[in-house]
Amino acid sequence: MRAPKIESRALKYGYSNARIKVMKALLIDQSTRDELIRVRTVDGMIELLQRTSYKDDFTGEGGYTGSQIIEIASARNFSRTVGKILRLAPKEDLPAVKALLRKWDILNMKTLIHAKIAGLGYRDIKPYIINTGGLPESEAERIMKADGDELFNELKKTEVGREMLSVSTAAFSKNMRRIFNNALKNMNMFVQAESILDAYTYLFMDKGLAQVGGKEINYIRKILKKEIDARNILIVERLKRHKFGKDEIHKYLIKGGTLRPSFIERLIEASDTQAVIPLIKSRFSKLEMKEGKTSLTDLEIALEKALAAEKLAAFHRSLLSIGVVLGFILLKEEEMNNLRKIAKAKEFNIPEEEVKEMLVVV
Repeated sequence: MRAPKIESRALKYGYSNARIKVMKALLIDQSTRDELIRVRTVDGMIELLQRTSYKDDFTGEGGYTGSQIIEIASARNFSRTVGKILRLAPKEDLPAVKALLRKWDILNMKTLIHAKIAGLGYRDIKPYIINTGGLPESEAERIMKADGDELFNELKKTEVGREMLSVSTAAFSKNMRRIFNNALKNMNMFVQAESILDAYTYLFMDKGLAQVGGKEINYIRKILKKEIDARNILIVERLKRHKFGKDEIHKYLIKGGTLRPSFIERLIEASDTQAVIPLIKSRFSKLEMKEGKTSLTDLEIALEKALAAEKLAAFHRSLLSIGVVLGFILLKEEEMNNLRKIAKAKEFNIPEEEVKEMLVVV
């Protein structure tokens, strides 16, 4: 009698999880991060990073200076890391990995639209594009060449565009066409176009993760919903500062989070940021804000840190599962964001202690 074929978690995930653990050891550690903060210039940062896993990412930056070089190198490093992860992940779990990376495809789309509004060409922004495989260069170039009324047609030809239309109703598709066709002409329409792309970012990620399922996947799906909550909280606070009415604010919120309409109403009616903090803490237990810190920037950093604590837990609680791979992607994203913040801070002569407070350490 032939023994039944049993694929254990160790056989399925042992190799990929071991490789990811090695990659995690190459992340910027605390002592290196502190040194990056201490050096006075971006050139000093570059010299330090060339002693790390970023050593091969500082090539071909002719014409770029300062924080631009760090931004390009970090994008290149992240793209290279993603390529490794896609080769390591078990084939049946690739939909979950690609789902988590979908945000970068849509961020690339937003970057293209920003560039068009600024009158830039594809070559100007190509180094900043984070390559995760979902938006080929040929498609990006077509989008950059499209006139206002052709923008939506070019977007819907892409893999991401086809997915967006596949999950939308006919009526919403017409509204999308109107908004995208006018996005380059009208700033209000442009903001609405960004809101649509943001909404679909999370919709795609959740849909892809749900295809794989599992306890660790469900935990990461919850984190993504909390990300939507954080984004919506910041959207409400920003629009309140710009005197937007209650009905207008609702138009810009991203769907898919966990905040109830009653919570949003209380958020909108809160008089200032200080009054908002107790409300937010009821949803983000790890939120920490120092006494007297009430700016939107302070709130944004505090929310980023609260989410980062949950992302770190997602990595450490996963064992022999795709959760280890997905958790590492979340950690790598934070490293890239921190390097960019440090570089920008040097250009604005921000004191070391303030820079440390800005960083999301995982």
